[in-house]
Amino acid sequence: MEGGPSDPVAGGEPRPHTVPEPADPAAEAAHTGEATAVTDPAPTAEPSPPAKRQMNPVLELLLILAAALGLWYVTNGWIVKPYRIPSSSMEPTLQIGDRVLVSRFTYRLHDPRRGDIVVFHPPGHGQDAIAGATTEASVYFIKRIIGLPGETIEGRHHRVYICKAPNVGCHALNEPYLHQPAAATDFGPVVIPQGRYFVMGDNRRISDDSRIWGTLPRSYIIGEAFATYWPLDRIGTL
Repeated sequence: MEGGPSDPVAGGEPRPHTVPEPADPAAEAAHTGEATAVTDPAPTAEPSPPAKRQMNPVLELLLILAAALGLWYVTNGWIVKPYRIPSSSMEPTLQIGDRVLVSRFTYRLHDPRRGDIVVFHPPGHGQDAIAGATTEASVYFIKRIIGLPGETIEGRHHRVYICKAPNVGCHALNEPYLHQPAAATDFGPVVIPQGRYFVMGDNRRISDDSRIWGTLPRSYIIGEAFATYWPLDRIGTL
């Protein structure tokens, strides 16, 4: 009998009809020894950060000015304040037109000391220093502390004397910063109360100081002058 399309092959069992599986590229590459490039999926673009919000230029300027003003207020009111020397009462140490820096916090750390140059309001009213006044004048003075609370001070024989009591335990004060007699005229003795200081200008012949209007309350002292910053040829510490 002649075989047809459905004739079995030799062996007696018909061969099943199969569909070949898709080839594995990696396995095929391993089998053939060829390298197959494997590519990563295309990277996903990261979302861009939100745009920064721009501050209004006028508002930014106002904030800068407010910060500068606040810094100036704190510095000027609590740390350091500049002053201009208006008279010759502190010559030769300070001259007319010198500009000095005054520390406003030094006497929060310790008491005023002999020899310190201080800026203060003298006892008085308005622009006038007045002997016996119980209020402070609005004018600013700059002088040197000479006598301390509890001491007795007097001027005689062109010298300043510091005493434990009137005419008791006196010694002449050494004042190397002067270029003239330490006491142009005799004064005292003056007993300095607690909480007060005796101040004098270095130019003793013309200085309006404690010899005229009395002792200075500590609460009237603004601060210690510690340096000159103008003019440039006068820059230095005090």
